[in-house]
Formats: sequence, structure tokens, C-alpha cells
Amino acid sequence: MRSFAAALALAIVLAGVTTAGAQKRGGILRVAYGNEIAGLDFHVTPGYEMVWVATNIGCGLIGITPDGKFVPDAAESWTISPDGLLYTFKLKQNVLFHDGTKVDAAAVKFTVERIIDPATRSSMRSFMDSVHSVEVIDPHTVQIRLKQPYAFMLHMLAAYRMGLVLASPAATQKFSPEERRAGKPEAVVGCGPFKLVEWVKGSHLVMDRFDKYFVPGLPYLDRVVIRVIKDPVTQMAAFKAGEIDFIADFSADHVDTLRAQNPRAQVMTGKETTPMVAMMKVTVPADGKPMSKERGPHAIFNDIRVRKAIGCYGIDRKEIVKIAFKGQATPWLGIIPPGTLDSVDVTHLCPYDPARARALLAEAGYGPQKPLVFELMTNTEKSVFSVIATVIKEQVARIGVTANIRLVDKVSWMNTATQDGPFDMYVEDLASLMVLDQNTFLSASTASWNSARHTDPKVDEYYARYAREMDPVKRKVIAREFQEFSADKLYWNTISGSPFYQVAQPWMKDYVYQAEFKVLYKKVWLDK
Repeated sequence: MRSFAAALALAIVLAGVTTAGAQKRGGILRVAYGNEIAGLDFHVTPGYEMVWVATNIGCGLIGITPDGKFVPDAAESWTISPDGLLYTFKLKQNVLFHDGTKVDAAAVKFTVERIIDPATRSSMRSFMDSVHSVEVIDPHTVQIRLKQPYAFMLHMLAAYRMGLVLASPAATQKFSPEERRAGKPEAVVGCGPFKLVEWVKGSHLVMDRFDKYFVPGLPYLDRVVIRVIKDPVTQMAAFKAGEIDFIADFSADHVDTLRAQNPRAQVMTGKETTPMVAMMKVTVPADGKPMSKERGPHAIFNDIRVRKAIGCYGIDRKEIVKIAFKGQATPWLGIIPPGTLDSVDVTHLCPYDPARARALLAEAGYGPQKPLVFELMTNTEKSVFSVIATVIKEQVARIGVTANIRLVDKVSWMNTATQDGPFDMYVEDLASLMVLDQNTFLSASTASWNSARHTDPKVDEYYARYAREMDPVKRKVIAREFQEFSADKLYWNTISGSPFYQVAQPWMKDYVYQAEFKVLYKKVWLDK
């Protein structure tokens, strides 16, 4: 946790120092998203855009501060048994869902069991592998019993994706999954500081203050309006005109321009806890069983020689960082981003070596008579993605390989990557990590969102060993082994760290930067 705390301590915090009682109530916060929200079923829908809504509409058992401390949310206190297998949470008695029903132990049990249910197809399910059962002790006491010790149980409950966002049993049972995904306000019921009023897909989302929120005096804002503005140049124009107060995720390659246009703009960033990847669809039948429709078609990058030729020796990570990030990122190979706990630099294991890349391709049967052609998919979320894809296209051309770029919108990319759609390689910056364990939902072999589609159980073994090891020193050793294994197999192909930026007007006060983990508005106020 010290690395995480240090990372956030180095972040540029948006709000300046304010005196007690200086906060002003009321007003509308105008937010720009660079991409559409894919849906509003908090436990199922992919994408950070949805997560940033979920963490304001929803509440959980606990939260986490920028310096890594766990703090109460709907739970007022908790205890952990000496053997690390039993977590007991005492709930606050004044917490309500937006539909007026109480947040009680039964609601916690309902939520966890909904996530665990395979039929839900929850992105959070892989994080719950250690959970044995949830027991209601009394209306305000709930126990979560584990199968084995889990070093990151509190991290998971507080912050993995959105953390454990509690679901109203009444609303969940009354409305269909389709109604939740579509954002019907009555179906999207949380216990957070804001309640959903309206979502017009591709246009805007409106959240209003929940007057019965359990934290006295919060939130300060009357309303939050989120607009979808996909082009960063258009975002900058709206920001300069004062039409937008906050840009939730700003493309790194436009930061210098925005600063020049808006000297008073408050630009936030921190250590690189997000990986920029060139993910290859592997689809390796490690168990020896034949391919099937469910296991996916044979992939170009099934052959380790081809993976190494392109992803290891054929990509010049330093050149990508120089061109795409103007040098403001770290060339990187390992599965753990450079600013994350237990990160180890293994980039030297894949030096840029075009001659070696050509030799491996020839060994795999590719050459002038049979050139390798593959599809390189990326999306419109950030313009830097297209820049990186173009550089990779030029780099692999030097070794006789053709990469055809396919540019899609963010939602189409998510559907393709998470639902086993057709692609060979994609460029994206994936989930920001607190700890390596958080990555299971994207890279464990059994994970619903295992977009590389590898089937190697050794990956799962590394995750299990890491998460069950309670000694931080021993965990670090496992993390190093895992990163070296990942660099060798290239089931996960990192290009670099990915700097994350948020931008706000000078009148937006008391917002605290927490990278992609949390985008919280409950303490924000407007000095205007």
C-alpha cells in the first residue's frame, strides 16, 4: 500500500486549501466524458465511464482514501478474525437506497450472491473467488466467510473497479437486466450521494442530489450533468468557453495544448498505474483439448514465435513513448504498471531487435512468399491510441508484416474485447491497478473478460499464490516471477505506462484526484 499511497500523494490535487464552512451549496457540475456509457448494470457493464457513475449513485461497505486508508461507507465498523477467514461488518442504521428501502445485512448478502452467481456474468465475480458464504447475523450485522486467506479483501470491497456497490434487492428483483442496462431510473437504484434522473445514450446523463444521503450535509451540488464529447479538441473548446467544469479523462497528447489555452486550468495526474497494451488474441488450448466454437477460432498469435516476433522484438517501446507521449511515459513490458505496488521492470527481456523478429517469423513460416497480415484494432476514446497504432503499423512494416488498423468507438471495442469478438491485436490503456490481484478480471484464464483468451492455468496459479500470501516480502517475490513469466509468454503485452489526466476549472473545489479508481463528486462544490 505504500507505493499506492506515494503515487497518489504525488498527484496534483485539484482543489486548493479551503477553510471549514467555506463550501457553497447548490449548482450544477458539468462534466465531459470522452466516451459513451455502455450501460448501467453496475455489476455487469464494462467501462470506466460506467464505474464513475456507479461510484456516485452507489455506496458500498467501505471506501478508500488517496493515501490508502480504508474508511467507513455503509458499514460503520468491521473486524477480521485472527485466521483471516471471517469479516464482520456492522452497518450504519440510517442508510437508505434511493427507492426508500433500507440498506441492511440482507441487501449486502443479496448483492454479493448476485455477483457470485455465474448467470449474472459479473465482471466482479473473479474477485469473489475467495468468498465461501455471506451470513446475516442481524439486520445490521453481516459476515463474509472466506475459503482461504485473501490479502486484498478490503481492497476488493473498497475499490476494485467500483468496489462492492450495493444493489437494492427490491429494485433488482422488480426490474429486468435489460431495464438496468438501459438506464431506466427506477431500475438503477443505489445508496450514494446522487440518484439517477435521466440517461440519454450517447448524449448525456443527469444525477441529482439524494436528500436522504446518510452523510450529513453532503452532497453540496444540486446536480451533475455528464455530456459525451468524444473529440479532445471539442472538449478543449467547450472547456475554454466555460461550458464544461470538469473533463474526467483527458487525452495525454493534448495536455500541453490545453495548458497553453487555459493557464488557470487545474490539470491532475499521478504515477502510471494504468498499462498501455498491445493485446494479442492468443486462444491457446493449454489443456490440450481441441478448439471449439466456445474456445474460439485458431488465432494468428497462438504461435509463441509470432507473439515474440511482433510483441517482443518487433515493437520499439521507446519510440512509441517518444512519439505518442512526447516522452512523458515509461516504456514498459511487465504485467504490473510502473506506478503500482510490487512492480518490477522486466522490459529488458524484450529488446527491440528487428533481425531477431524476422528470424522468428521465418521459423514460423512467414516471409516474402507468405507475408503475415493481421488486424490492429483500437478505439476513439483517446487520440493517443490511434497514434500508437500507427507507430506499431510502421514498426512491423520494417519486418515485412502488414497491420491493418481498424478504428471503432469505445463501446464496440469493449463488446469485441470482452465478448470474444473478432480481433488479432488491440491498443488500449486498461484498468488502473492498485495491486496486481486487481487484474484477475482481465487476465485470469476463467475470467469473463479475459480478452487475450488464453487458457493457461499457470496464470491463475500465480494470481492465487500472490493473493493468498499474507507476507508482503514473499508476495513481492511471487510478483517478480509472475512478471517474468508474463514477459516470456506475452499473454499480456504492455507497451508502456499510461499517464492519466483530469482537468477542471478553477472554480471547482475540493475534488480529490484518485486516478481512474475513483471519480467522486460528493464533496465537490462550486465557487462561482
